Amino acid sequence: MNMNLKILDFLKFAGNIKNTYYKEGRKMKNKTNIKEVKIMRKMIMILFFVVLSVVLIQGNADAKITGKACSTCHTMHNSQNGDAVDSGGPFSYLLKGYGSSGGTSCWGCHTDSSSAVNVDATIGAPLIEHAGTAADLAGGNFGYITGTIAVTSPSTTSNVGHNVTDTGVTDSSFTTNYPPGDEYSQTFNNTEFTCAGVNGCHGDRAATDEYTAVKGAHHFVDDMLKFGGINEATQAQTTGTNGTKVGSSYRFLKGVKGGEDADWEGAGLTAIKHNEYKGATSPVAGLVDTPGGNTISGLCNECHGNFHGLSAIGGSILSPFTRHPADIVLPTTGDYAGYTSYNTQVPIARTTIPTAASASNVTNATIMCLSCHRAHASAYPDMLRWDYTKMLAGNAATADRDTGCFACHTGKDGN
Repeated sequence: MNMNLKILDFLKFAGNIKNTYYKEGRKMKNKTNIKEVKIMRKMIMILFFVVLSVVLIQGNADAKITGKACSTCHTMHNSQNGDAVDSGGPFSYLLKGYGSSGGTSCWGCHTDSSSAVNVDATIGAPLIEHAGTAADLAGGNFGYITGTIAVTSPSTTSNVGHNVTDTGVTDSSFTTNYPPGDEYSQTFNNTEFTCAGVNGCHGDRAATDEYTAVKGAHHFVDDMLKFGGINEATQAQTTGTNGTKVGSSYRFLKGVKGGEDADWEGAGLTAIKHNEYKGATSPVAGLVDTPGGNTISGLCNECHGNFHGLSAIGGSILSPFTRHPADIVLPTTGDYAGYTSYNTQVPIARTTIPTAASASNVTNATIMCLSCHRAHASAYPDMLRWDYTKMLAGNAATADRDTGCFACHTGKDGN
């Protein structure tokens, strides 16, 4: 919305009405008519302020953070009434410590190990670690790593997700060889793995710290990512401030396009209410900080490219594959003909993001990394979406048929 233009248009409109009545008033000698002109002037002024208030409200209604006082997140001097606002401060960008950890990193605002809900009641932040009473959000729950929630055997807390340093849990398998499948010889290990920045997934991966990586994004108006206003042309913008580039990207994953479910898939997840992910018909080469093809799998390739690039899967988008492919079209014949509607346990990506979450998989459906994995953590090894030990070819239990691997490979479960 261009607020200045809308106000200017209204002033022109009001001016035309006023001039018309003044002209009529000069021609009239009757005091009653002159009085009507004065009344009309008052009505115009009242209407102006009504329109102005509506414009101002609409202009701020779709920002990332709305309805919260600036002091919820920021402190000017880290001092109030002679005491420090935060004993560990001051922090970058005037941020306040928050949450049970008192941290200012992503972890501080987006985790609460004691919370029974999945969205913070005070600041409205989605919780990527919580007690598990409420449903896990789309990325999963870091609580499986921290021990807040029990994992499923044979899982351990160290092998069920991305072990970002804030979890306090490291995986001994990757103390030096991290991340697995890396094609760029990155030097960080899992004690340096962060949510955002050069050693993370969110924000600008060229930024050396989490604060700079997402700077400005929390205040960006992101209608182009919301259903009802989806516009891929203006998603993942490549010019402007860092806040613009990151804020216009799906879930602050710089360069990634998609459609964002309003409550992060935290409630009422169905075949017609879910995130929509950007996919491709063939893996697209990217860079260490740029996802190929603007796809969600392209983002994963920034760290795991030796697993998912075209050469890595066998050099072709056609079977046989040497590694399970991502960013290829999901076939609609043979085994795959049974995947006829969007499956929330085994989601697909699309080459074109629909204007509303869709149950149809027929149109431009593609396989992606998140078809099998959670982004943060799950109850199962390798942050899989389901229990891999129950995927018994030709002899799956009735309850496990058409689930997990068998959602796509429908002819392999013995059903």
